[in-house]
Amino acid sequence: MASKAVLLLAAAAVAAACVLGTSEARLGKLGRLVITGVVPCNTGSLIDIATSPVFPNADVELRCAGRMVAGATTNTNGTFSMELDMTSALAAFIGGCTLVVDTPLIKCNADLTDVGTLVSYLQGPLTRLLGGIFHLFPAGFSFHARRE
Repeated sequence: MASKAVLLLAAAAVAAACVLGTSEARLGKLGRLVITGVVPCNTGSLIDIATSPVFPNADVELRCAGRMVAGATTNTNGTFSMELDMTSALAAFIGGCTLVVDTPLIKCNADLTDVGTLVSYLQGPLTRLLGGIFHLFPAGFSFHARRE
């Protein structure tokens, strides 16, 4: 009998958390999504960031379903950080978003005259960290040449 009472209490707690979670979602309190990473100045597939030079002053866009939802510019070390509200970034968790760098590679290396974009999917833990912040990072940039 005691185990039924504990089970009923646990079910009530889960139901209350679901109701509270729904009201938080309506208020835009699902948390924040922070995406950080380093952009390489190179061509190829799954470019190794440890062996590639970095890409300073590159424009990085988070595109979900083909639409830009956030952007950042890399610093002199090639690193970037962008933050957005979870209600506008849920697609990032289901694979519907990519990081895209359209800045020409010739801007970071005069020998890289290929025209195209650097693209990366996102990866990271799906667990919620303290303060409701989710951290994601590039899974690995690959160069996609433009076809003319």
